[in-house]
Amino acid sequence: MKPFPFVHTNTRQLFYVFLASFMFTLGACNQDETPDFSPEDTEDASLDAIEDSYFDDADDLVGEAFAGTEGTSNGKKATDERLTCATITYEGDGTSGTLRIDFGDGCTDPRGNVRTGAIVVTHSGIWNIAGSSWSITFEEYTINQIQIEGSRTVTVVSYTEELSVFDVVLTGGRVTWPDGRVATREVNRRREHERNENNLLDRLIIYGTAQGTFRNGRGYSIEILEPLVYTRTCAAQGVFIPVSGVKFVTHGLRELTIDYGDGTCDNIVTLTNKNGRTVRYEVKK
Repeated sequence: MKPFPFVHTNTRQLFYVFLASFMFTLGACNQDETPDFSPEDTEDASLDAIEDSYFDDADDLVGEAFAGTEGTSNGKKATDERLTCATITYEGDGTSGTLRIDFGDGCTDPRGNVRTGAIVVTHSGIWNIAGSSWSITFEEYTINQIQIEGSRTVTVVSYTEELSVFDVVLTGGRVTWPDGRVATREVNRRREHERNENNLLDRLIIYGTAQGTFRNGRGYSIEILEPLVYTRTCAAQGVFIPVSGVKFVTHGLRELTIDYGDGTCDNIVTLTNKNGRTVRYEVKK
C-alpha cells in the first residue's frame, strides 16, 4: 500500500520550520558575541597612545622646566634635551608665580618632535613642596602639528630628589588633529617621577583613569589595571608608549585590554578582547 502523501508533506514542513528556527537562534547568538578584532580596536589603541603621550609630555616638560629655572629649583639644574630650543621665563618669588615655556614658531627636539606655541604654568606654594599646586594651560600649543588644549591641575603629593609624586586632573582636554578632527579627554591620575643622578626624569609611572571621545567619534573610558611605566632610555630610541603596564578600555559594547609588555623597548602591545582573543600590534604615530 502506498504511503499517504500528506505524511511526507508534513514531515518536510516540520523540518524546514526546525531549520529556520535553528538558523534564527544561531544568528541571534552570533550577534551577541563580540566579533574578532576590527580596525576600530587597533585604531583606538593607537589614538589613545598618541593622545596620552602628548598630554603626559607636557607635564614632563613643566616639571623639567621648574627643576632648571633659577629661583624655583633651589639651585638644582635640569638639562632635558626637549627644552634646549625653548625660551623659559619665570615671574614670581618662588612661593607663587608664573612659568612660561615658549617654543615660538617651531622648535625641534633631538627626538624629532616639533613643538610650537607655549605652555603656561601658575603655581601656588613652592613648586616642589607637598601640598602645592600648579595650573597648566596651553597657548596655541602644538606637537607634531597636533594641537593640545585643556586645563591640567597638578598637586604635589611628595617630593625628593630621587622620587616625586603628583596627582593630575585634566579637564576640558581637547586634541585637534591636522585633518581638523577633534578628540576630547578627561584624566584623573597619579604620576611618580624617578630621577637619575643628573636630576633628569628617568622613569615615569602612572596610575588612574581617563575618559573622552577619540577623533573617530567613539566614546571611551580607560582604567589602568597595572601601572604604566615609561623610561628615558626607551624614549631615546623612539618608543613613545609605556614599556610595561596594562590598560582596560571600553568603547560602546566593546572591551579591550592593552598590555604594554615586560619592559622591552618597543612600540608593540598585546590586545585582548572580551572573548579572550589576542593579537600583537605595533602602535604607530
